[in-house]
Amino acid sequence: MKTLRFVIPILIACLSLTARSADVQVTSSTQTPWFPDYLSSNKGLSDVSQYFRMNATKLDDEGKMNIYAYGRILGQVTTGFETRNELANDVVGRLYYLYLDYRDVVKDHLDLRAGRTFVPAAALPGTVDGLHFDFRNIGPAGPITAGLTGFGGHMATFDNLGEIGNANDTLWGGSVYFETIRFTRLEASYGRKLTDGTLAQQALALDLSTTPIQMVNLTGRLRYDTVSSRYSEAQAGITVSPLAAVVLRGEYYSSYPTFDQFSFYRFFNVGHYEMLGGSAEYRLIGDYRLSLRYAHERFDASATANVVEGGITARPIRDLTLRVSYEGRNGYAGRLGGFRGSGAYRIQKATLLAGMDYDDFRRDAARDGTSKKYYAGLGYDFTRKISAVGRLENNINFYSNNLVQGFLALNVNL
Repeated sequence: MKTLRFVIPILIACLSLTARSADVQVTSSTQTPWFPDYLSSNKGLSDVSQYFRMNATKLDDEGKMNIYAYGRILGQVTTGFETRNELANDVVGRLYYLYLDYRDVVKDHLDLRAGRTFVPAAALPGTVDGLHFDFRNIGPAGPITAGLTGFGGHMATFDNLGEIGNANDTLWGGSVYFETIRFTRLEASYGRKLTDGTLAQQALALDLSTTPIQMVNLTGRLRYDTVSSRYSEAQAGITVSPLAAVVLRGEYYSSYPTFDQFSFYRFFNVGHYEMLGGSAEYRLIGDYRLSLRYAHERFDASATANVVEGGITARPIRDLTLRVSYEGRNGYAGRLGGFRGSGAYRIQKATLLAGMDYDDFRRDAARDGTSKKYYAGLGYDFTRKISAVGRLENNINFYSNNLVQGFLALNVNL
């Protein structure tokens, strides 16, 4: 409930700000899923979740001040004793973001965000309760412009239902960036994470994005973990669009996972992962889309795998959409394969949904067999602002031959 104690006073302050003639958009979704949980003493679980999102814009005459909020309140309604706290019969809250966005605090130079916001820093991204600023267009006007960003505050850490951590968990950092012609941006960033007031992670990163010629985009990232004294991530990618209907992509990715100094996972010998892949997408007359991807993966020095993915999305008639995809894997962990198929058909205010998944999970040193999932659903628009959707599915796998779960949701847009 500590999240709710944090959210309520901020929401009251936001509502007082939106009392003037601001543009307010509210989306509400009430959902009730039921599902099995094999870690629970009660295999059939159910809860009620209330999702709430608000966009309040034009708080001032110039439209520079806006408020954005999104959160969830969840109540476990299943009866019975549970030894796991997250399954206890209680109400928990999760606030994803709630911040004041103030653009052009200093015209053409300074933007501010205050509140709970996600910081997409290349060094150490995270959600903070604090302040984020972007000081742009530094220096004289010219082909190269520079900027500074900074952020800091309490770091919000989520578990499967609510939040964990304490007030001494913080995240700080910033960056310096340069922008020039050809949509080129080069950014060097720094991040420092403290857990219970003690240094847990610290990283440096370099990010690049550029479009040297029309229809070609290049990206790159390099991150160095100063606590572990090693490079933790490297990425390079290219996107080429030789024709309006064709998109080609190539990517190299290297990762050596790093964890907080106090993390349990630091005691494991986590391996080095590399991936070299390419993909192609072809859009035919807007109603058909073909995609194909290949990736070669390497785990440490000897283990490798080849992955092939392909799919098609089709709209043979205006109200019918069909999707079919396949993924095959050969190498590390065994020879695996599976496909998915789904469809949606619109009938006036109703939408019929159906699909199936088939997976072959035969592995070298693990379970043998296949798993299947069949599902069907129905969506209905009562008005332009009120709609509902329901889904029921049956899973067949090594746990059960008849595992049923589903959900109902009522959505309101104001």
